[in-house]
Amino acid sequence: MRVDRLLSIILIIAKKRLVTGKDLAEHFEVSLRTIYRDIDKICEAGIPIASYGGKGGGYYIMENYSLDNLFFDKEEVQALMTVMNSINILFGRNQQFNDIVMKFEHLNKEDLKHDKLSINLSHFSMEEELKEYLSLMNKAIEKNRLLIFDYVNRKMEYLERTVEPIRITYSHGEWYLTGFCRIRNNLRNFKLVRIRNIKLGEGFNKKEIDNETIDRILTEGYENRSIKVVMKFTNKIGLQLSEYFPKKSITQDEENNYVVEELYPYEEGLLKYILSFGKECEVIEPDYLRGELKNYLLDILKKYQD
Repeated sequence: MRVDRLLSIILIIAKKRLVTGKDLAEHFEVSLRTIYRDIDKICEAGIPIASYGGKGGGYYIMENYSLDNLFFDKEEVQALMTVMNSINILFGRNQQFNDIVMKFEHLNKEDLKHDKLSINLSHFSMEEELKEYLSLMNKAIEKNRLLIFDYVNRKMEYLERTVEPIRITYSHGEWYLTGFCRIRNNLRNFKLVRIRNIKLGEGFNKKEIDNETIDRILTEGYENRSIKVVMKFTNKIGLQLSEYFPKKSITQDEENNYVVEELYPYEEGLLKYILSFGKECEVIEPDYLRGELKNYLLDILKKYQD
């Protein structure tokens, strides 16, 4: 931990030009005496840190000394910084992540003013809440604190959940919280756009579980509550299907129609999803889903009959 702090101190001073010992102590949440010792160690390692005394003073790195980038070229740093800045905006104050960002910023200060890549990881329906939610979730994961929130599931049921948070994921354009749900007594993924009134709860003893096991349990749970759906699409929409389905799930039949086979949770949300493709889509299998879809459409039609 101390080596990480020493490197971060060097980069903070390099970036800000002049930093007080008090500011460094507050940033790393250590005593001023610890900072003094750290500065001595840095100087012993051959990095020329000097200081001004009195008001307006602080530590600085002597002129003509540069910290060279040994691992990344300018283009690599630029791409990485674009991604990290987007994440940094969402997660807010996180010392470890902010220190990483600062290390990359130092590598190519001038070139980072002209980004060629722009990434927006926010969500149109919760631009204001997203930063607050992610920051709170990140804090809960770091401190092993429960998260309590109201959640709207796929069946449009509004229930309070108590969750032991494990990780935050961004996948297929959506943010998710993965955690152990004490209501369902199992691992669950919670889509952020369906979370309301989130707050921190008490501390808990973290379960030791690796990401590979988490992914396996979540995949098995998804498959167990899913059915295989076969859909046929007209040639008109065919070239757009890769926006919605994995390419390996898309084939063409003898009449040049496009056929998609995928697993989906068996619930009302599936009918709505299929209907979003309009007349360009027809359900082939299973037969009972075709029947449910027909009845669903008839119920909609009744609303428009005079």
